[in-house]
Amino acid sequence: MAVIVLVVIGLPCAYGIHLYRNYVQIQSELRDKSSRIVRPKVDDESVSEIGYIYDMRRETYIREGRLNLVWFIVVPSENTRWSCSYEAGFPDLKVGDGVTIIHKRTGVDSADYGYVVGLHDKEQGKVTEVWVIDLDELEMDIIDE
Repeated sequence: MAVIVLVVIGLPCAYGIHLYRNYVQIQSELRDKSSRIVRPKVDDESVSEIGYIYDMRRETYIREGRLNLVWFIVVPSENTRWSCSYEAGFPDLKVGDGVTIIHKRTGVDSADYGYVVGLHDKEQGKVTEVWVIDLDELEMDIIDE
């Protein structure tokens, strides 16, 4: 009988503690990453374009202990769309925010890190380091396969 009570009460409690610890870890990592001051590294291969965030994903996977924060940015002047996954810096950009996206020119063989800089209100000048993917190029790669 004691074993059944232990299983019925103990296992859910242990799992709840596990989820709580993962949640605390996610929040701690977000605080650490957002407290980092990010300064864009720009060179001859870099491109700076003005656009806006048209969609975003902010998913907390508590069981896995990770946060998925992605902004989808459109640059109307270039007719391009970008997926930017959060790495460090300012995490509070939202849909509709005007931003500058800094990334490597298309065709440059290098890491796909870039930056998103807020343009207005309290986001003005706030910098986020992101992993940048050109969505149009990605779609073309998928079509070609």
